[in-house]
Amino acid sequence: MAKTAIIPTKDHLSILPTDQEVEYPALALRTGVLFPGEMLTIQVGRKENLRLIRESREQEKEFIAAYAVAGKKPEDSKGLHQVGVTAVVRDCREGAGRSLTVTIEGLERVVLGRIVRETPYLAVTASRIKETTAVSKDLGKKIDSAIALVGEITALDPSYSPEQLYVLKMNQGNPSILADRASAMFRFPLDAKQELLSAVKLSKRYDRLLLQLNNELSRVATIHSIELNVKKNIKEEQKNHFLRLQLHEIRKQLGDDFSEEKEAAQLRQAIKSSTDLPSEVIARATIEVDRLSQLSSASAEYGVTKTYLDWVLSLPWGKYKPDDYSIADVERIISSDYFGPRSIKEQILQRISVRKLLGGINEGPTLCLVGAPGTGKASLARAVAKAMGKEFIRISVGGISSVAEIKGSSRTYLGAMPGKIMRAMRDAGTCDPVVLIEDIDYFNMENDSSVNMALLEVIDTRKNGKFLDNYIGIPFDLSKVVFISSVRAYEEIPEQFVPRFEIVDLPGYIEKEKVVISKKYMIPKLLQKHGLTRSELKITDKILLEIINTYTMEAGLLTFSQQIEKICRKIALAKSSKKQKSWTINEKNLESYLGPSIFIREKAEKRPEIGTVAGLAWTGSGGDLMFIEGLKMKGEGQIITTGSLGEVMRESILAAHSYVRSKADMLGIDFGDFSQFDIHIHFPSGAIPKDGPSAGVAVCLVIASVMAERPIRHDMAMTGEVTLRGKVLPVGGIKEKISAAYRAGILNVALPKENKKDLKELPKEILRKSKFTFIDRVDELFEVGLLDFTPSAFTLEKIFAEEIEKAQSKAKEEKKKKTAEKRKKTTKVAKKKTSKTTSKKKSR
Repeated sequence: MAKTAIIPTKDHLSILPTDQEVEYPALALRTGVLFPGEMLTIQVGRKENLRLIRESREQEKEFIAAYAVAGKKPEDSKGLHQVGVTAVVRDCREGAGRSLTVTIEGLERVVLGRIVRETPYLAVTASRIKETTAVSKDLGKKIDSAIALVGEITALDPSYSPEQLYVLKMNQGNPSILADRASAMFRFPLDAKQELLSAVKLSKRYDRLLLQLNNELSRVATIHSIELNVKKNIKEEQKNHFLRLQLHEIRKQLGDDFSEEKEAAQLRQAIKSSTDLPSEVIARATIEVDRLSQLSSASAEYGVTKTYLDWVLSLPWGKYKPDDYSIADVERIISSDYFGPRSIKEQILQRISVRKLLGGINEGPTLCLVGAPGTGKASLARAVAKAMGKEFIRISVGGISSVAEIKGSSRTYLGAMPGKIMRAMRDAGTCDPVVLIEDIDYFNMENDSSVNMALLEVIDTRKNGKFLDNYIGIPFDLSKVVFISSVRAYEEIPEQFVPRFEIVDLPGYIEKEKVVISKKYMIPKLLQKHGLTRSELKITDKILLEIINTYTMEAGLLTFSQQIEKICRKIALAKSSKKQKSWTINEKNLESYLGPSIFIREKAEKRPEIGTVAGLAWTGSGGDLMFIEGLKMKGEGQIITTGSLGEVMRESILAAHSYVRSKADMLGIDFGDFSQFDIHIHFPSGAIPKDGPSAGVAVCLVIASVMAERPIRHDMAMTGEVTLRGKVLPVGGIKEKISAAYRAGILNVALPKENKKDLKELPKEILRKSKFTFIDRVDELFEVGLLDFTPSAFTLEKIFAEEIEKAQSKAKEEKKKKTAEKRKKTTKVAKKKTSKTTSKKKSR
């Protein structure tokens, strides 16, 4: 269907003589505006445009070239400007990829009408504009002004050839061609060029041309003025430098003592006395010292050169600490300073052993510690440095977005300095420290590949033997530096780094481990940091667990440490006031130190229910219970999911639903119920995003429960991924998940059979008290997780539970009433006896 898609021009084209409309192929231009009689080279890559160009070239056919509107498609409404030109292909060459580099020539102005079709390429109707060539007196003056302006511009700007003025003068007899050539040859904005093309009346066209030529002259004149000033300043600097050299020579002849020469002599002596400097460093430093001795201390160049020499001579060229450690000592120190799994320590020891056998040379990928904040990444790296007897340096690369921050900036720039790596080497004082590169997950947020490659050049053992900092300009050997990276999660490692990293997963800590770490490592350090002693603060394991469970929710110890710091600060304030000598933290005063509790842990249900199951989740905060609820209602067999679920979890729910449907007969479910009832699956705590497949077994049990109307055991928690065939696949975070169930009082846990090996990491107390059911298929979970019952019995339990309580309370009230009435009767009888006795005495 034909439609209008042209932007009208400001000129009144209706008053100009035009030919009848003819259909043409249309090529939308985005990088230039084509004028009649001019050439334009463009890059063509779209399929429809490639076809248009090839057909026009083969058939020597004309087409329309029109400037497209920015941000719109050519076929959109008002996507092309109304005035374009007819054009032909003059040259065509293969470009990058499958594109073509095409040179086209403009022929005549045309007015675009309507879009005829969009496939196989855009086609529009257009009519040629019959331009007048008559030159009025007023127009002649404008032509002369334009030629004069062109002459001034070409005289000031060498990028414009003087021949351009000659070409324009040759076309004075044809004002239309002259204006078009002037518009094409100068670097006007594209929108301004389109306005010149759209101005079909010569007087209007020359008005616009003169405006643009004046703007260009102003720009060129400004640039020319700046260049003159720069040349003048350079000439002045050269003159001053020459005069300073003369003054220096005169003072030298007079026997003056120069402080610059003293400084240069000291630097020469430092270079000569150093035995570790490589030959290339000595050669470069000697050249710079000789240069420094020729400069005045008042010149800016003197300060730049002196700073550079200070940097070069302060770097630890060839300084290494001996690798005289034993693997047994390394293992002992790491074990005493870091609390973590044995497997991690063995992985570290293997790398250190290889380094020792190779004579201190690092081979293989860089270690990358992956774990939530507070899981001991920095502590482990520090323990490695201590065990090896090396200096320990921490570098944060978070927020770095330029190569200069890593490799330094060239000395030619104002304020130039070395990058972070060279600054770290100077601080370390040796060429073989242990360097922890932190915050890789916040590194290069703009994802500039050159920045990533710059950091890879630092840590990659294949390339860092001759690391070149842009400021220092001399290769520096980083091959013996032990680089260790740290990141919060594997998914946040930049793509280029993954092949060059050896991942070391640092799991989160369970409550018992946090208590041990706090008593052995954290609390002693915090007490010392706040000027306190162990005898002044008394805190039990029970209170530490209370802080962990109600004031923190994390896999690591970061927030826990902050809470202990709050307590230490308050005690330090009380100590400075000399109010007492020791402080005991207990359940009664804990809130006065830390305020109300922040988190409430999930707890197990009190009785079995239909459609409610305790799942187990593993998050960045550690393990936690994740209750899943389900119900069925009349509908059309749809699955409704709520609770901020991710795509993986939604797919897992669909797979679970399909499997339960396939087992309807086994579960005693009427197959027709699946098409007559909707099932709603809800994950509470809807504000927290949830994703992953590990809730598959729990969802299967919920769907089976609501459809079969059978309650689920309330004393069992579970985790595991389910396939469409009902197989239960292993999941991660078993240690944290089981600890969460134990903390909530659930001692029965259903796990994938292949996760049995992960129980070795659990504390003995949890292993002794918990009962584990290992399942290979979901059918096995149905047998242990679903309870059989009669509807009447289950209904009675729910309906009469409250009635029994009411009956008991009623019986108590009746008993109280009877007791009260009995007391009243006893009191009355006693009063009557007393009155009778009194009356007898009176009668006597």
